[in-house]
Amino acid sequence: MKNILVPTDLSIRSLSYLHNLAENHNDMLNITLMHALRLPDSILDFWVFSKSTRHHALVSNEFREACEVMKNKYATVINSLQVEFFYGTTAPALRNFLKAHEISEIALPEGFYYQLPCTESYNPQRLFSKCRLPVSPLKMTAPKQVITASTSISELLVVPH
Repeated sequence: MKNILVPTDLSIRSLSYLHNLAENHNDMLNITLMHALRLPDSILDFWVFSKSTRHHALVSNEFREACEVMKNKYATVINSLQVEFFYGTTAPALRNFLKAHEISEIALPEGFYYQLPCTESYNPQRLFSKCRLPVSPLKMTAPKQVITASTSISELLVVPH
């Protein structure tokens, strides 16, 4: 069983890349959808910083439902699909995160425009080259014009060939 990390901006559109991932693997996958967040800059903000519900509110009910749809659609390949927050901006912090989640590979969506759902969010792509893990490109299966910012859950079910 492989543990694969896929960066996400917590939009349903970002899940459209999972079609390609699931269809190109025969073995079971544990997929971790990682959303990267910066730690506070100020010592006072850091003092009251909490990993609890504030950032978990970024995960909408629609995104949770879409994750469940993808997991059910590819039940023969996807063993687990979970969202995890990475707090930090350094390569050593990311390596610790990857080690803690036993990640063996990073699947990086090609041509993905990373939208920032909050001011602390950032695109972690620059850190992946420093993490000492294989990084494989992840292509979108559906045509780009179909996957828009307002992608609905039903559009995830349709994969044109």
